Amino acid sequence: MDKGFKAIFNLDVPRHEVWENCRFDVQGEICRIPGFPSSDTDLPGCRARVLEYEPERCWLRCRKDDWPCIGTEITIRVEPANASGWPTRVHIEQGGFDPSLFPLKEIFETHWLQIVANFRLYLERRVHAPDTRWGPSLGATVQQTPIGLEIVNIDEDGFAARCGLSQDDVLIAIDSIRIHDLAQLWTVLALKQPDSETTVSWVHGRKSLDATESL
Repeated sequence: MDKGFKAIFNLDVPRHEVWENCRFDVQGEICRIPGFPSSDTDLPGCRARVLEYEPERCWLRCRKDDWPCIGTEITIRVEPANASGWPTRVHIEQGGFDPSLFPLKEIFETHWLQIVANFRLYLERRVHAPDTRWGPSLGATVQQTPIGLEIVNIDEDGFAARCGLSQDDVLIAIDSIRIHDLAQLWTVLALKQPDSETTVSWVHGRKSLDATESL
């Protein structure tokens, strides 16, 4: 994560049309990048400060000017995928994250995949994805493993602690919905109301446990 994130994908859309679809709306030193999350909910995409902008080369480098991840650099380049000029290849990068976030690499990687999907959706269909909805907190930090999400840290008095989960336990399900990864966890939590009764199932050693508490 110290070097940031990068994505490359091809589109069966002419290069000039892809660049036009970006619609960065550059005004002086400020632009907006579709698909990126922003604390400014009145407008789609994030606000960014232009560092380099070369429309003839289909190139933009900017610094994110709002939360989350304010101050990170975003670079976007659109070019032919090969000598024939078809399809169109899109390069997108984000870097310059605060080192304090490095331990949360898996969380940010999951966010990054969602951002890339939202950006690509706009380039292909000119449709803005809805803002991510965040539900109540699990009250624990988790990491991905081949069998599911393993508990790394427990927040004191949080939901996980009240249920009895501990470090190294493996989260299995929430309300009987099998949880395999972070994206599934966030989706299930986003559908829950704060203080709602929620049943969590997990594995402690070789023992399967469950508990019900208010989120």
